[in-house]
Amino acid sequence: MGRNLITLAEKNEIYPKDDLLWNAAVTAGNKLVSLGTTWSNFKSFEDLNDNETKVVYNYLDKYGLEHPSIPIEDLV
Repeated sequence: MGRNLITLAEKNEIYPKDDLLWNAAVTAGNKLVSLGTTWSNFKSFEDLNDNETKVVYNYLDKYGLEHPSIPIEDLV
């Protein structure tokens, strides 16, 4: 989900005209991708700020947890 949030934002498929939520999608994606790594300060959903929480809920409402991975190659 984290990688998909980042890729969808980079492709301007989510929040193309809303810089605040676009940035929140990328930062939430980065936090989710780093979950469980030794260097990450992201430990739980509670560590997301309000805008990051909003974009994660919007993603889940639209795509769900079973959405297939979006290949990074699709960005070119």
